[in-house]
Amino acid sequence: MLASSIGWILIVSGVATAGAGLAAFLAPAPLLRLAFGVDRPEPATLFFARHWGVLILAVGVLVVYSAYVPAARFPILIAGSVEKAVIVVMVFFGPLKRTLMMTGIAVMDGLFTLLYVAYLVGG
Repeated sequence: MLASSIGWILIVSGVATAGAGLAAFLAPAPLLRLAFGVDRPEPATLFFARHWGVLILAVGVLVVYSAYVPAARFPILIAGSVEKAVIVVMVFFGPLKRTLMMTGIAVMDGLFTLLYVAYLVGG
């Protein structure tokens, strides 16, 4: 069943991921405030948040691409799973105090990771 639905799963999760990355790139200060509770980010923090946003945007675009190009799916979903699993671990086991938005991001990325891995293992 997962194999028959994977195209839509990849499109939805990829668009959501790319949208979050684009938001981080275009509006890093509001994102840092809402997601991480950072009220006055330093210029270096804004720089790295924008760069982080571009990387997340790239992962999201690649996930959408993999919905249409099955031959590219395996390496893209491995990379996407690693990226998403790392944020889950960092949010739930890292040193930062979790915010509601951080928790929501981690839960969604954890769900996407589980779907990607289930597909890779079973499909």
